[in-house]
Amino acid sequence: MKFTILGKTALEIGTASIPLGARKQRAVLALLLLHVRRPVPVEMLVGVLWPGRTRDEVRGNVHAQVSRIRRALENSGLGRAVVNDGDAYRLDIDKDMVDYHHFCALADSGRAAIAVGDHSTGKARLREAIELWGGIPLADVPGDWAEQRRSAMESNDLLHAYQALFQAEVQLREYTEVLRELVPLMEERYPHDDMLAFQRMKAMEGLGDRIGAATFYVRHRQRLIHEFGSEPSTELVQFHTQLLALDKTGERTAEAAAPVSVFPRATSFTGRAGLLRRLDGFLGLPGTSPVVALHGMPGVGKTQLAVHWGHRNRAAFPDGRVLLDMRGYGPDEPLTADNAISLLLDRLGVPIEQIPAAPERRPAVLSRVLADRRILLVADNVRDADHVRGLLDAVPDCFVLLTSRDRLHSLTISAGVTAISVPGLTTAESVELLRSTIEDRRTEDEPGLLEIAGLSGGLPLALKIIGQHVADRPLETLSELAGQLRAQRDLFADDTDDDFFTLSAAFSWSYRALTPETARIFRLIGLHPGTRVSNETAAALAHITPEQAMKHLRQLTRANLVDLDVAGAYRLHDVTRAYAHQCAMQAELSADRRDAIIRLLTFYVETSSAVSSRLSPQSPEVPALEIAGVVAPLAFPTDQAALDWCAHERGNVVAATKLAAAKGLHEHAWRIPAALQEALERSGFYDDMVTCHELALESAALSTDLEAEPGTRNNLGLMYVRVGRLDEALEQFQASLERSQAIGHEPCEAAARYHIGVVLFERGDEHAALHHYQSSLAINRRLGGVEGEAFALHRIGMAHHRLNDFAEALQAYQEALRIRVSIGHTRGQGATLTELAALHQQMAEPEIALEYCLSALRAHQSTSDRVETCHAMQVRAAIEFDLGDFPAAHEHAEQAIALACEVHESATQVKAMHLLGHVLIALQREQEALGIWREALGLASPDGLISQTIRSYLAGTDQ
Repeated sequence: MKFTILGKTALEIGTASIPLGARKQRAVLALLLLHVRRPVPVEMLVGVLWPGRTRDEVRGNVHAQVSRIRRALENSGLGRAVVNDGDAYRLDIDKDMVDYHHFCALADSGRAAIAVGDHSTGKARLREAIELWGGIPLADVPGDWAEQRRSAMESNDLLHAYQALFQAEVQLREYTEVLRELVPLMEERYPHDDMLAFQRMKAMEGLGDRIGAATFYVRHRQRLIHEFGSEPSTELVQFHTQLLALDKTGERTAEAAAPVSVFPRATSFTGRAGLLRRLDGFLGLPGTSPVVALHGMPGVGKTQLAVHWGHRNRAAFPDGRVLLDMRGYGPDEPLTADNAISLLLDRLGVPIEQIPAAPERRPAVLSRVLADRRILLVADNVRDADHVRGLLDAVPDCFVLLTSRDRLHSLTISAGVTAISVPGLTTAESVELLRSTIEDRRTEDEPGLLEIAGLSGGLPLALKIIGQHVADRPLETLSELAGQLRAQRDLFADDTDDDFFTLSAAFSWSYRALTPETARIFRLIGLHPGTRVSNETAAALAHITPEQAMKHLRQLTRANLVDLDVAGAYRLHDVTRAYAHQCAMQAELSADRRDAIIRLLTFYVETSSAVSSRLSPQSPEVPALEIAGVVAPLAFPTDQAALDWCAHERGNVVAATKLAAAKGLHEHAWRIPAALQEALERSGFYDDMVTCHELALESAALSTDLEAEPGTRNNLGLMYVRVGRLDEALEQFQASLERSQAIGHEPCEAAARYHIGVVLFERGDEHAALHHYQSSLAINRRLGGVEGEAFALHRIGMAHHRLNDFAEALQAYQEALRIRVSIGHTRGQGATLTELAALHQQMAEPEIALEYCLSALRAHQSTSDRVETCHAMQVRAAIEFDLGDFPAAHEHAEQAIALACEVHESATQVKAMHLLGHVLIALQREQEALGIWREALGLASPDGLISQTIRSYLAGTDQ
């Protein structure tokens, strides 16, 4: 028995096709099949299939369609598969009976096989999955919602399956097979996809056609620049560089560290010769690297000047150029110094798991990464001197360009920063920029050009908008167009800010020339709380498909009202956004504005929930919104895809949480950070999560959902633990406990007790911690919360372990492991296996310990958990030392030390160095052992037990 929703809705039993009624009935069934085993609210069915009608108006129709579906399924032998679930319907059948869900399971299985190196199995499963994709998804479901969902399924599920398939085939060296299928797929459906481009080049290189691969790269890059104004991905650029580095024998030349390039391309740049020469003068100066502040009015071209100069002098920065938006002006929260350093480490290629959780440790890591590297850092949109001071302290050896509206006087005095004013363009430069944009014979009309240039105020942003508007009207003379622009300026003549009314006039002129549909998109993206807009968020605001939104955004890009971002989304200058918001306030009804914001925030809630489901499938889901299904959220085929979305949308997530709280949309406000807790925690952006949960706390207290407030307090407390604010963490956990008990919400009470135990354990009070862990365990067992039960048991084992109660620790660890295996929590299994290994090693059972340790390492490898891998490797070395296998212990202790350095696990590093000293003594290399111990002593806590032990060793050898 098989259901189809990848195409027209169908049911096949053997070779027979079962009638499923008229299209409306098939559409209802398709929605139930899409959300199989999950409740589908009546509100959603009405909104999707009867748009513009109220639930009361069509309730009878909905009931009738569901009744017919029930009969059809009962007649097919499925029994009463459609059940009522509150004000919703749920279809209870095996998910693998539905082609789409079977596709997803096969694709996930294929990717998992590839992740562990089994490319043949991965290929077979992905091929089987793709063959299930028989037609247009949800073909029987009409309307905008279905279009958005179809687009998401095509661009996420299907495309990512193809990408994984080609990855496997490349690894299997089946290059001809890759190109046979990839080339038409890319040309016909996904011409701009960088991953397909990368795999195409890999296959061409595999066949020996390196010249063809390099030629294709040039064509692909030109297409991206021409259509989007963006560069290919860093991975693609690096591979192209490697191709060019191949010598005539086909062997690679010596590899250097790949240059970093997180930089947009400066387009239509004109003039500024004097400023460029002045910046050139800072190159090669002796002493410390310079810091230069470019300051000027909004829209004067500070960022473009910095970017253009960086491109022009890229040879001076062979290790790369990075643009960092400090978000000093505009709707987003300004980027803190701690988050700026974290983001810079990410841009410099440091893996997320290697970025320290403690903010105070990040500058040291950044200093090591920047050592001996020549990099240009452009810190854009700086609010004031205090905003950037912490970042400057962390990059003393970097050439830094700052851009700001503020003159940053205190930095010029205290930090030796050189301030350079960026004025408007001269008349000659303005005319030149207009000529390069208009590009027709009318540019011979010098008086007309001069008049338009004069009306622009010398602002490049205004000139680009004006020039494009003129270029799009070839039948009108420059004098006529100048008169129209003069009339627009007169509308804003009462504004006291001359610069603002110049820009407003330019915006208004181009805005009025947009089609009504594109103008509406421009207005609505002015309601977006952040400055970065994607096709999907614009689609949510306007209630259209992402493909439709992309077409309008391209038109806005052409009109210079939005810019294409380096990550493939769109960015508004904060002045442009202010104008778009003003237009929305004037032209959109209050109710329509609120509906658009609700759709946008619902998109963030539901996409955040999809992130959570991807990263923590074993964890309880954040309760769904009552209005779920209004927009189509994104789907994520891999953990990395979910983490990438979070990284790109991080600023918007904070802004969306703030907007939801400000608009009284409390059910949205607390759900966004709740769903993204693990994602942003794994990404190391703890400051953002603290901000989000602090914003959400008041909304959570006002929520109708009982778990909102205690759950938010638990999450906020956990973030406080991550940043070392233990007192504040304990305060939040205790408040969560009191609230949970007051409302009788036992799952939140169990979580609060568990987290209180974590704080007490960190403070060294194992007995008190044990009491809270056991209380949490009792509640979880009574409620059947198996994941919480496993967490509590693991921690109980840790407490007993530290208290040397080995029998109790062993029992707790083994029970935690049994549960984690049963629920498929691989990361948890790896952590418990490592603790079991360490325990058996202390119990003088090294053979048993080694078995556990090797199992732990396999689990950590499958989850890419480098921190736990580091810990397990140190334990392995200790076990091998006990077994007398000193060469193996030496090898694995060194590996643990190296990995501990990379992931900044200083405690594990000291343990491994302590052990390595003993291994070296056993190998009769005493002087090396003393050197290692002295180095470890410099890293260890002065009052710690290991420090005392090492001192005694050193004292004994010195006598």
